[in-house]
Amino acid sequence: MTFRKHSFFHCLLSCAVLCIAASAIFAQQEQTLATVSSAKSANSGNRDYRIGPGDVLSITVAGEPDLRGVKAKVSQEGTIELLYIEKSVKIAGLTEQQATELLRKEFTVILKEPQVTIFIEEYHAQVVSIAGAVNRPKQVALNREMRVYDLISDAGGLTDKAGNVIQLVRFRPTESMEIISLSDLIRKPELNRVLRDGDLINVPEAGIIYVTGNGVNKPGAFPLKEPIKLTAAIALAGGFAQDAKKKEVHLVRSNGPDQAAATETIVNFAEIEKDASKDIVLKPYDVVMIPESTRGKQTRSLIQAFAGGLSSALGWGIFR
Repeated sequence: MTFRKHSFFHCLLSCAVLCIAASAIFAQQEQTLATVSSAKSANSGNRDYRIGPGDVLSITVAGEPDLRGVKAKVSQEGTIELLYIEKSVKIAGLTEQQATELLRKEFTVILKEPQVTIFIEEYHAQVVSIAGAVNRPKQVALNREMRVYDLISDAGGLTDKAGNVIQLVRFRPTESMEIISLSDLIRKPELNRVLRDGDLINVPEAGIIYVTGNGVNKPGAFPLKEPIKLTAAIALAGGFAQDAKKKEVHLVRSNGPDQAAATETIVNFAEIEKDASKDIVLKPYDVVMIPESTRGKQTRSLIQAFAGGLSSALGWGIFR
């Protein structure tokens, strides 16, 4: 009876050990498959890349110690120099696969059925750039298919000052610029363009509008990330002060941040309150100045005068 119990426990223990070992093996296999899958994905991303000037290649010919991991930098003429090949080899414009086949043919002159492997170690020929209101403006090697949203993400995303549009500038085959709304970019996948060599994405900062004067509660500057009307701008500034002169809202409009060629319009806000269709869409760098009423000015002057006189009489500075 005791022998049977021991045999039973031994069987259980053996089964447990086998299960643990099998789990470990399966886990290792899954990790290996994931690594292989990741490598295949990376390779598939690079397979269409065209080698160009400045790229650095690592070249290996199997069974040849002198040709193992040889570094070759592509010249400005698009050529490389290699041991045992007397002439410069024109390699610019080729993919890795095409370059591998070309070098295999070149080495066939001195080697029998050479096995050539090429790996692009440094990408310098094809680049795209991003500038403007992003966290990390940079130049990025175009070593895989990259789209507009990919490059923005690679640059750390947009800053708080970013406007609502981006500019996609292309220099090849001819210079052109496409303006893409960020809201449209999210909603319309077709606007997430595939980038080409030399492309530049510029993210302009949002325009600024200013709401000022004693007739608003919180005057200040506000980024114009999307179209905004006069009513909404005043709300951003805390709304009208109690003594605001609503019938004489000054709208100063200029053609740029330097306030050049400014024009001034007097707006009767009371009419907008009666008819919302008369509300005005503001433009970048507009200045909205809301004065206070004459009665409000007089009251404020009296308070200041009284505070100043009392302060002088008592010799205190608390009213300053």
